[in-house]
Amino acid sequence: MTDQLASSDRALGADPEPTLPQQRSRAYQLRASQRSYLRLRRVADVLLAGTGLVVGSVPMAMVALGVMATMGRPVIFTQDRITRDGRIFRLRKFRSMRSAGPDPSAEGDADRLVPFGRFIRATSLDELPSLWNILRGDMSLIGPRPLTTDYLGRFSAEQFTRHAVPAGLTGYAQVNGRNAVGWDDRLQMDQDYVRRLGPRLDAQILLTTVLTVLRRDGVTDEGGVSMADFPGPQSTSQLELQGLDADGEWVCHDRADQIVLHGALELDGTAAKLELRPGGGPKAGDPELVDDALLLVLSRLRAHHPVDWACITASSDLPEEIATALRRLGFGRASSAVRWTRTSPPPGRALDGDAALVGFIGFPDEVAS
Repeated sequence: MTDQLASSDRALGADPEPTLPQQRSRAYQLRASQRSYLRLRRVADVLLAGTGLVVGSVPMAMVALGVMATMGRPVIFTQDRITRDGRIFRLRKFRSMRSAGPDPSAEGDADRLVPFGRFIRATSLDELPSLWNILRGDMSLIGPRPLTTDYLGRFSAEQFTRHAVPAGLTGYAQVNGRNAVGWDDRLQMDQDYVRRLGPRLDAQILLTTVLTVLRRDGVTDEGGVSMADFPGPQSTSQLELQGLDADGEWVCHDRADQIVLHGALELDGTAAKLELRPGGGPKAGDPELVDDALLLVLSRLRAHHPVDWACITASSDLPEEIATALRRLGFGRASSAVRWTRTSPPPGRALDGDAALVGFIGFPDEVAS
């Protein structure tokens, strides 16, 4: 085991503090006609957002009074979100939930969503302050919805293509189900939008948005108050994952049935122990496939098991491409004084035994949308 840790240390580098999860992206080039269209659309965004802020000043004042009367201050909810090329900006919306109590874990979003908040969400009136973000250039009127920074590192390189254009107040996925659509389908629609970007599609989205808001379709996922948390991709175009079930065994292979990674899963309370066994196929050492395979395993684990921490073990030395990919995903040496991505450290049992690397993979404590 000492040799395994030494091998992992060399691949992870000398820094005792692992980096936070990093987002791997695949360069996507918009066509020249699309780039020209975005420049023209920016002029329309400024005119429409400015007009909307003036015309909507009275409704916004009424909503602000309603928020103050039902939830108190602050009236505006702000949160870091992701826009074009992964840039971070501060989104502004009207509050729709009352503040959490002394113990945030004691109440879910459904408990804190007041009737007035439910109304402004259903009618999209809570989105009116985002017109200021459009005026500033943080967003566009139409584009993929801006997601929280908690999800950086969870997108596949393919899914991150959605950030080749500015985030939008409304978008293709919003008029085709909004938050009721599953994540894989939703992000696929965002990718399709980027590839088909143009004035005709935007005009269709804008017209359909009015009908979608009036019908209040897909405002929440089934049984929820907003969209479900994003666990990461459940499939990729090149890989398929089988397992991570009660038996513990799992295998990730490419579309030619060549094994890229396989291993076993052991659950222990809020921690999971994953044994990694590199595949033996001709592409098993491909860094991009290894990266996607690890992301797929952690995404499936996150989606189906209520665990916050994952400990990585191996029957032999971890190959350099696996250890490097694990660092990108936020994993560090369990034996060092690491900087965890959560205030509370991992459970003591996660650091015992033969766990070479450990990382926080749980859902963020609170995701507002």
